[in-house]
Amino acid sequence: MNSLIGAQALRVLLACAVMATPLLGNPVHAVEQRWQLAMNQAELRDIVEEISAILGTTVVLDPRVSGRVTVMSRQALDREGVRRLFYSVLDAHNFTVIDEGDRILITPVADVKTRASQSADTQATPAQFITRVIELNTSSAADLAALLRPLVSANGYFGPSVSANALVITDTQANVERIARVVRQLDAGQQDQHAVVPLRFAQASDVATVIESSLGKRNADSPIQVLADVRTNRLIVIGPVVVRQRLTELIRQLDVPATASLDTARVIRLRHSDARQLAEVLESMGQNRKQPVALGSGKDAAVATPFMLKADESQNALVLIADPAQVRTIENIVRELDQPRAQVLIHAAIVEISGDIADAVGVQWGLSTGDAKGFINFPGTDIPIVGGLTFDEKISAPDGAILQLGSDRFGALISALASNTRSNLLSTPSLLTLDNQQAEIIVGQNVPFKTGSYSTNSSGAENPFTTVERKDVGISLKIKPYINEGSTLRLEVEQEVSDIAPSVSGIDSSDLITNKRALKSTILADDGEIIVIGGLIRDSVRTQKSGVPLLRDIPYLGALFRWSRDTQTKSNLMVFLRPTIVRSREDLSGISQQRYDTLRDLSQPKAGESNSLLLPAEARHLFEPATVAP
Repeated sequence: MNSLIGAQALRVLLACAVMATPLLGNPVHAVEQRWQLAMNQAELRDIVEEISAILGTTVVLDPRVSGRVTVMSRQALDREGVRRLFYSVLDAHNFTVIDEGDRILITPVADVKTRASQSADTQATPAQFITRVIELNTSSAADLAALLRPLVSANGYFGPSVSANALVITDTQANVERIARVVRQLDAGQQDQHAVVPLRFAQASDVATVIESSLGKRNADSPIQVLADVRTNRLIVIGPVVVRQRLTELIRQLDVPATASLDTARVIRLRHSDARQLAEVLESMGQNRKQPVALGSGKDAAVATPFMLKADESQNALVLIADPAQVRTIENIVRELDQPRAQVLIHAAIVEISGDIADAVGVQWGLSTGDAKGFINFPGTDIPIVGGLTFDEKISAPDGAILQLGSDRFGALISALASNTRSNLLSTPSLLTLDNQQAEIIVGQNVPFKTGSYSTNSSGAENPFTTVERKDVGISLKIKPYINEGSTLRLEVEQEVSDIAPSVSGIDSSDLITNKRALKSTILADDGEIIVIGGLIRDSVRTQKSGVPLLRDIPYLGALFRWSRDTQTKSNLMVFLRPTIVRSREDLSGISQQRYDTLRDLSQPKAGESNSLLLPAEARHLFEPATVAP
């Protein structure tokens, strides 16, 4: 271990713990010495004295250099490492080192502008202040000074020399190098910053005019220029590399043979889209599109082609007349839009379960003796007590159990009726439609409804006239599907179930009453998901009681003087949907074959029976006769 000799060294050793250790312990061979520094509130002047001994350099201190320093070195450093660490410590305390050849000067950083050393010394550390003169080739020193002055540190100096066209910089070694690199990039000059492009078909003057127009407004000092050499029919492009490459590529695209006739008309035949709908979209785009301004003026000026787009619905084609650029653009748009659209197969299940339970029982009395006559007839029984059970051919027999007791002077009529009616309705319509196209299916009857009647007199005779309106009664389903991103569908559904209600007493038999259940909704569903879109559950109970006052309240015997009817009606209607996206012909063929197989199974005859209406094994045999093998 190297030790520091002298009282001053010992004092620094105790305060700063400066240690020096040899790299190798063999004293015979020359070894590189290393030092490990540990300074804790050490006096700066004492540290400078020891560092001077380590570096073997004369150090001159400015009287203003003072303070205490704390530095911990975890690793052993060589002499160059100690020097760099020492310069960093001085920089942290706003002091800098000025190299004066055989000695170094330590001074406050505020005085560095007037005393910084030249940059010829390659041993300067990044934190050491130096002064450098940078000569310029083509750029102006005044222009670069205004641009680069913000890059100089607060204690540095930056100034232009107009006469010498150079820059003078005083700053740290690292910052001077950074500014010098920026100056070299800006002062690249315009030497060899041009490209010569020969033309084969186009005229140099015409192409130069187009290129200048594409560059927009530029000032006179702009480095980008396009010059036309009419003698050799070449273009000279001056500017940065990226701009030259871009303009050269543009010139190559313009240097093409001129067409004999401009392609301003086109007939585009469609495969999947509707020509009328597509024409409406494209025509609105063409009307909003500004007509291009023709170059030149006078008689030789080009006339803009009028825009016209029409649909030929008979051939499902578009007839387009426009500028060649618009023709190509619209043709590309049409090809993107004329794509096969997916289809949606929608299975619907409409289930309705209803039932009526009715119980009626009652006793009616009749009296006819001497001067006393009377009867008890309850409303709603539809069984008259007068006349007994004698019915002619025009009057139908009443429903229920009926018993007449007594003679022609005094009699009783007992009636009782219990009914239980249940009905199940299951309808499974299915629809196949294109995306964003509405489909509708109606299964029912077209029933006439009386809307009015009147009669006229003509020659003393009446001519009655009745007007009717026919409406569909049955099951109606309207669906418009929208396929979203992925496998999600948005469905606009309108569903209606209607039927003719039984005739009601007291209403003209020619007037019809219909029961109607309808819903209208917009829903989201996944592909193949079964969803319920509506339901109606109705449960009604009706009780009707009639009786003779006072007598009907007698216990037990009161049942002979009253009549009652209980009616209970239940109805349950549910609607289910299952949408399926059909994206390819294979999917459509598979679904069609599956539905046909289901229908054919229903036509299979039972055991021991024959059925001449059995469907053929394959659906195509419905349209093509099956070939019989010889």
